[in-house]
Amino acid sequence: MNPGFPSFIFICISLILLASGWKLTLLGGISDRAIAAVFGLWLVVGLLRIGHADAAVIDGAVAALLAVTVLGALGGRFPLHAVHLFSIGLFLGSVYYLFTRLGELNPFFWPHGSWAPAGLLVAVAAAMLVRNPKDQIAVLSLALLFGTVLYMRLHKQRTGISLGGLRFQDQWWLALFTARLLSLAGETTIVMARGASRTIMGKWKGTKK
Repeated sequence: MNPGFPSFIFICISLILLASGWKLTLLGGISDRAIAAVFGLWLVVGLLRIGHADAAVIDGAVAALLAVTVLGALGGRFPLHAVHLFSIGLFLGSVYYLFTRLGELNPFFWPHGSWAPAGLLVAVAAAMLVRNPKDQIAVLSLALLFGTVLYMRLHKQRTGISLGGLRFQDQWWLALFTARLLSLAGETTIVMARGASRTIMGKWKGTKK
């Protein structure tokens, strides 16, 4: 699939879900203004590029992700909570770099040239470590940014590495959707298990009487 096309699909799905009234379920208490601001910033700066093909390239989408990270981690939270989120983001960024590098060194680790596995693994870890939607988005954004910057710093001899490019955006959207769906599935399972346990306990108490 061409770079950028998965992002386009995920953006269209997001807009449809938000317009259908799924915002509270998917994104919790994130305000409509914040969502509109992120989409607007993404559209405005997403096409900007700094650098050239023979060196590292920084795309404008990085500005939107930095805003998401800072606002998500610092918006109305205690400093200690922000430090906790940043530590998780840096840890997941290191994990992202590790699995990206392992995929390059060992072609049998996963399909050669596949862009999805590292982001998916980070999304699964984020879904287990963070529950709040705003925190989850901030942690994922920081993880992918830090992991890519770490890769760029440790492999300066590589040319054409892009921070915030189309393939990076594909990974971010895939990781975001995966983390949110896993979180919702886990929350739904817990609610159903609690309801079933209450029903069973109620019937058991009724039979004892």
